[in-house]
Amino acid sequence: MISCPNCGHSQESAPECQRCGIIFAKYQRRQERLIAQEADPGPGNTPAAKPGLPGWLPGLLLLAALALGVYFFRPAQVAQQPDTQGNSAPAPQATSPPLVPKAAEAPLTPGTPPAPESNLDGLAAQIARKFPAANGLERARNATVFIATPWGNGSGFFVSSNGQIVTNRHVVEFEQEKLREMQTKVARLKTELEKALRGITYLEAQLGRSKNPQAQEQLATEIERRREEYDKYQQMQQQAQEQLERIASSSGAADLRVTLIDGTEFPVESLRVSNSNDLALLSIDCYNAPFLSPPPPQRIGQGQKIYAIGNPAGLRHTVTAGIISGFRDYGGQTLIQIDAAINMGNSGGPLVDEEGKVVGVNTMILSDTEGIGFAIPFAEAQREFALAQPAD
Repeated sequence: MISCPNCGHSQESAPECQRCGIIFAKYQRRQERLIAQEADPGPGNTPAAKPGLPGWLPGLLLLAALALGVYFFRPAQVAQQPDTQGNSAPAPQATSPPLVPKAAEAPLTPGTPPAPESNLDGLAAQIARKFPAANGLERARNATVFIATPWGNGSGFFVSSNGQIVTNRHVVEFEQEKLREMQTKVARLKTELEKALRGITYLEAQLGRSKNPQAQEQLATEIERRREEYDKYQQMQQQAQEQLERIASSSGAADLRVTLIDGTEFPVESLRVSNSNDLALLSIDCYNAPFLSPPPPQRIGQGQKIYAIGNPAGLRHTVTAGIISGFRDYGGQTLIQIDAAINMGNSGGPLVDEEGKVVGVNTMILSDTEGIGFAIPFAEAQREFALAQPAD
């Protein structure tokens, strides 16, 4: 959560305030200009004063707080550019994409439904009553889930009727190195805010000693402005600190939640992560979940039409289309290169063919590019977790 520096409205990370509509970056630039103007009021008007809240500090605080918000809406990991031989650079690095408004929490609204599937029962029947599937893609959509963690959101999909769900490891496991980096940054910001508070205290002492009415008025105005600014950024720093503490104290599967397309939420019963792939397998307690299965054994071809399903930026159960652009070696593994859009929140979602058969697990995007994403072949998840071949 962040607080708007203009009206104080609390919200999830976004480039603008959902209440007053200010653009945070533009607001910050304007504040910095005001600070620069007020720092030079003219000769003889104010006594010399030590700096209060540094002009760069609000920007640093705002960027840090927003960066934390972006990271906690964890995007697909970002790979470095492969070399000309098709080999990729070392391990992918996570990056913070541009901020986007949080999507509404309400489940996807269905359109005109086809006739319900009468042969279903259990969870599959519950979902089909509200979201009847007219084709394979809609069946794949119904089997895709939204995964919430203390540090962000991602996607996953059922691979068995008894509630097994495949996703990415980075969706359900927070990187300890990244946690330490954030803790260091938030601690530094706290120290800088303490210095800024001492600067405000100094100005208050100057005000008490001043005999010049004009200087008193200017000092009082400056103190009030800096005090309000300090309070807002201190709240942002405290919120970031609290979120980091929640992440540090998280206890694996117990802190994960799975939400289905109809809004039904489940706790996670068990969790397994891969040591060699960006894959994880979790399970929920349910009966007859809708699940995805792979296509018949055949070569997945370059140029084949595919669809990525997931929850980009909280937009639940979004489907994007593209083709298989190629196959790339990455860390000794083969990844499927695709041009279907995958964004923040798509991680762990299924890559399916036109019949809704799962061919891969969406996992990362290539930095500083558009339309270059990667998926782990679903066969890797089958081998990793010894998944049985389900019967449709």
